[in-house]
Amino acid sequence: MKIVFKVIILFLIVFNFRIPVVYNSVVLADIFVLFYYLFVTKSISFKYFSLRYNVVVLIGTIVITIIYMAYTILHDQYNFAGQKRLTLQFFMLSSFIFSLPLFIDENEEGEAYGKIAALICYAFALQGLIHLAGYLYTPIGDFVYDIKGTAFKDFMENPELGIDRFRGYALTGSTFFELPAAYGVAGVLFFRLQLMEGQKYLSGLKAYIVLFLIISGISLSGRTGFIGLSLGILLYSIYSFEKFTSWVRNTWKIIAAIAFALVVFYFLLSPGQQKRLSDEIFPFAFEAYYNWRDYGTISTGSSDALQGHYFTIRDETLLVGHGNSAGMGNDYPHSDAGYMNALVFGGISWLVFLSIYQYLYVAGPLGIARRRETEEEKHDFMCFFLLFIYMFILQYKADTLGMQHITEVLLLAAGSSYMIKHYYQLEHG
Repeated sequence: MKIVFKVIILFLIVFNFRIPVVYNSVVLADIFVLFYYLFVTKSISFKYFSLRYNVVVLIGTIVITIIYMAYTILHDQYNFAGQKRLTLQFFMLSSFIFSLPLFIDENEEGEAYGKIAALICYAFALQGLIHLAGYLYTPIGDFVYDIKGTAFKDFMENPELGIDRFRGYALTGSTFFELPAAYGVAGVLFFRLQLMEGQKYLSGLKAYIVLFLIISGISLSGRTGFIGLSLGILLYSIYSFEKFTSWVRNTWKIIAAIAFALVVFYFLLSPGQQKRLSDEIFPFAFEAYYNWRDYGTISTGSSDALQGHYFTIRDETLLVGHGNSAGMGNDYPHSDAGYMNALVFGGISWLVFLSIYQYLYVAGPLGIARRRETEEEKHDFMCFFLLFIYMFILQYKADTLGMQHITEVLLLAAGSSYMIKHYYQLEHG
């Protein structure tokens, strides 16, 4: 039961969804953790707040918030939407660090990295299960949909936006771009775990079930997650390509898993559920394949539409920005593209600040992994490098660098657990 409790706490922190009375799930997680410390461990632990890696990230979050405020004030904009977002991010990061002693038993610090990565995968598998259940069974979906409040429902049901209702069945406060983007981080960590020799955190049948639920969650929430999942597969492929027998064995397992999924689809789902999946989810999740099959082009509606969100930026904007996003009180059109909004907000300097802040999440792990020559450390270096690159890929589509709180919490979780494992190994040889 302890593993279930850990997954639930992590779920509450990462997905940050609305809960009446207690405000949101992060606050509820803090309450649960506090009670755990008071009545189980008999002491309140702030142990990992002193970990240098965590201190650097938290201070970096404060600094980037101050810099953001400075841009808005200097440009006489006083638009503090980003400040609120970064404040929430600081709160979520702090909540995770506060919960770390619950996630990692003192005698398990040498396994911290693998255990946290597994907890992340389980949390996203749970999200995928909830989302899939909500889609297949209306009462579950309606319950999740309704608890998000009237403002969310008004947004979802705006006919001008044309948003698919099933995307609202995920139990999270960040339903759209952030959720599938975060699934991508879980995808990378899943395949990093599969490279760990003899790991028992996520292996065998459990691994295939978790992967199926992660893919289900991506399919229901947004295609962005497939980018991260592809990076995870790339990581696995690079370091297991020479293990031919392993590849053959995994190929048969994959074929068996696909066959099992087909059996479930055709024999356990009703004809109505099959039709909904075929008519709604498959064309949404695999739009690029459908377009390639039907028209010979690999593209999606969102990627095509994004081309119109990139435009020429004047030199003076690149130098100092405007203190707001594109289309907000300046003479640029609205844009969803992260690079456009960052440059319009604060010019090249703001994009540099965001990049430096983002690097703080991977600097420690990359530095340690680079200095070591073991096979495992090579895997770790490539894992954190791909996660870092992934954030820049996401920035092409929407504001991501330094500002996407779900993925930042996941990166902190991976980075801090890696550093904890490293210090434990140094201390115990």
